[in-house]
Amino acid sequence: MLIEPSEKNYVTKSEKLLKARYELSEVAIKLIAIFYSNIKRSDEIGKDYEIRVADIAKLLNKNYGELYNEIKEAVEELMSNPVFIPDDDNPKNYTAFNWIADARYKDGIIAFTISKRLKPYVLGLQEKFLKYRLENILPLRSKYVIKLYEILKDIYNKKDRYGNKAEKILKISEFREILEIPKSYQYSSHIKKLILEKAKRDFIENTDILFEFEELKTGRKITHLKFIIKPNPKKLQTDNRLQDAYFNSRKNFVTLLRKNYSGNGKFWGYKTIDGQIFWLGLDKNGLIYATNGKDIKDFNGVESAELYDLWLKIAQNSNLYRQLIEQGVCLKDIAENNKELWLDLKEDIIRLKEEGII
Repeated sequence: MLIEPSEKNYVTKSEKLLKARYELSEVAIKLIAIFYSNIKRSDEIGKDYEIRVADIAKLLNKNYGELYNEIKEAVEELMSNPVFIPDDDNPKNYTAFNWIADARYKDGIIAFTISKRLKPYVLGLQEKFLKYRLENILPLRSKYVIKLYEILKDIYNKKDRYGNKAEKILKISEFREILEIPKSYQYSSHIKKLILEKAKRDFIENTDILFEFEELKTGRKITHLKFIIKPNPKKLQTDNRLQDAYFNSRKNFVTLLRKNYSGNGKFWGYKTIDGQIFWLGLDKNGLIYATNGKDIKDFNGVESAELYDLWLKIAQNSNLYRQLIEQGVCLKDIAENNKELWLDLKEDIIRLKEEGII
């Protein structure tokens, strides 16, 4: 499958992967983010993906010839430098994964497959995960600044905010460990100047968050850093607001469905009629129809509105369903080809019924 990467794609990482230990260069970190931002939850395990090096060069704003050797070295890193994910019960225990299962290069195209066991950690299948747009890290020129962005973005996304900002205190030793900062790096000359102050400037120009930091002392020694994170008014993401708006009203929800499902034979919902599952699709005019593969049923205006309202509530309360329809995934394909994902969606719907939401 040839993928066409976009800086508007989302990168997702489970909290475990975010806290994992790994040693990758700046280009390798960006490359794996580009790879993973093009993988869908509905994709089969072992699926082959292909990406043009020229497309990667465009995203990274680099010359193709200049980038070739960097990409080759980055792919080698992804194959040889594993990620170590600590166990919940004992952080001294860990599981090591390769970032990609294999990689092949031919005629300007990189082909790769991902690790079966690592997939849940990069698709938001875990209970807690970080999600951000790829465009936020592509301009950053330091692996430490990229890691810092992910850590602070995760802190900001969590609910323990103070108004429009989030605060977090980290030990210097913990900060070093999270960012994999060498012991040879001194605080004032390296960490403060080359990482923290550089990151502050880079965030202002390139990312959707800003931060300030305060040095906290124990006695005379700086032992902790207090981070204050806020949204960046220069980089408010219009696309994020538009995506959220799709789920604010029936009208906007229908707009999303028509955008992703009109006239293409894909199904975005289902309805049980006389004990049979009828899959819900949209014809080329954007009107609802239902089919069980043999019979087709049309709906009047009132019936259509009821179906839209039902599935809008599901989208508002099921992160899984919401992601599937944002990506234009066919639910019938999920039901037939990905039983695990289908059961997850069914469990969400059963939960919403039990809670009286639908």
